[in-house]
Amino acid sequence: MLATAPPTPRRRPLMGLPLAWAAVVLVLTLTPAQEMPELPPWELISFDTAAHAFVFVVLAVLTIFSVRRQQAWPQLRRWGYLVVLLGGTAFGLLIEVLQMTMNLGRHGEWSDGISDALGVVVGLLLGYATRRWWE
Repeated sequence: MLATAPPTPRRRPLMGLPLAWAAVVLVLTLTPAQEMPELPPWELISFDTAAHAFVFVVLAVLTIFSVRRQQAWPQLRRWGYLVVLLGGTAFGLLIEVLQMTMNLGRHGEWSDGISDALGVVVGLLLGYATRRWWE
């Protein structure tokens, strides 16, 4: 009699996590300037640049986690890293365009878009490096 492995458990993609985080990012980045707290001064890099990169690291990790765990769309699962890279970068650039065009007292800067893209890359690298524990 041949021994067979037990069936793998069906993993939920948890798509609500990246969607909720994206909503938080939108609220934080499109809040009118007069309602924002005073930023602490940093010497090496600006607090704003580090904050942009950090929130996009979290967004990329949550999104690649969900995309790679879902089983409904095999092509999305296969090309997940590229989709998250392009989608996360486009999301960051969209936020900068919205900050430039909406009269919220916020100023969109292309350097923030670059730090968003770098955050996505770092998040994807973290997701790739830890994939054996969650895939």
